[in-house]
Amino acid sequence: MPKILRYGEFISRLRDFGVIELPGRGKGSERYLIRPSITGTTKGPSYTIRCHGSGDTVKIGTMSACLRRLQIDPKEFWK
Repeated sequence: MPKILRYGEFISRLRDFGVIELPGRGKGSERYLIRPSITGTTKGPSYTIRCHGSGDTVKIGTMSACLRRLQIDPKEFWK
C-alpha cells in the first residue's frame, strides 16, 4: 500500500466505486465527494477533501478516512 497518491489518481480510483465529485460544493480548495446510494441522486455517504490541483498529494491518513466514510473496503481499493 503506497503512502501517498496524487489527487487525480485517487479520484480516478474512487470513480471505479461510483464516487462523484460535486462541483460548487465545498469552500475554496475543498472538494465534496459523494457515493450515491441510489443512482442519479446525491444522497449517500460523503467526504470533503482539500485539493490544490490534480497534482497535489493525498496522504494515507486522509485516504483511510475517506475510504471509511465512503464505505469502501481498503482491500478492494488497493487491488
